[in-house]
Amino acid sequence: MFNAIHLNSIGYVFEFGNKVNTWTTYGAGKKLVGQVKSGYKFTATGQAQYKGRTWYRIKDNKWILGTNTVTTKKYASIKAKAAKTAKQKKVVALANAQVGKAYVWGATGPYSFDCSGLTMYVYKKATGLSLPHYSVSQLYYGKAVSTKKLVKGDLLFFGSKSAPSHVGIYVGGGKFVHASSPTVGVIKSKVSTNRSSAFYPSSARRVI
Repeated sequence: MFNAIHLNSIGYVFEFGNKVNTWTTYGAGKKLVGQVKSGYKFTATGQAQYKGRTWYRIKDNKWILGTNTVTTKKYASIKAKAAKTAKQKKVVALANAQVGKAYVWGATGPYSFDCSGLTMYVYKKATGLSLPHYSVSQLYYGKAVSTKKLVKGDLLFFGSKSAPSHVGIYVGGGKFVHASSPTVGVIKSKVSTNRSSAFYPSSARRVI
C-alpha cells in the first residue's frame, strides 16, 4: 500500500475505513497523541527513517507511519475503485430484489419487466446510468469483456452475438438475474457453459 511521498508534498492517510495513530515522534520514546481518519489529507513537513520504516511529520508536529499513507495519485485510484465496488454491490442487491416479479413485454418496472426493461431499471436506480431499451441497443454500452472473466454487475447477452435477443445481469457465483418469460417472470439462473443452452452467454459488457 505504501507509496513514497516527497517532502512538502500532499499525501493521504489510508487504512480501509480505520483510524490511524499519530505520535509525538518517530523513534524511541514516542507517545501516542491522537488519531486521524482514513482519508485524512496532509502535507509532509518532515520525513524520517527509523528501523527500516518511513515516518512523516504532519500538522502540529505529529508523526504517522508511512505504511499508513498513500500518494495523491494512489488515493484517487483507491477512491475510484471503492466507488466502482459500491455501484456493483447496489446493482447486485437491486437485481436480486426483483426476483419473483412478473414478465411483461415492454415493461420497465417497478412491478413488471421485460429483459432489457429490467436492466434499464436496475442500472438507473442503482448507478444513475441510463441504458436504452432493447438488448441490441444495450450491446453498445460499456466495454466488451470475456464471458469467462465476469464480475458482478456485468451485462450478459444471449442469442446472436451481433443481435442478441436476451439480456441479464451477472450477480456473482456463476449466476445472473433476468426477466426470463411470462411463465416464470424475473428469475436467477446459472450461467451455462453448454453452447446449446439458452443460458449460454454470447457476449458480455462491463458498464460500471
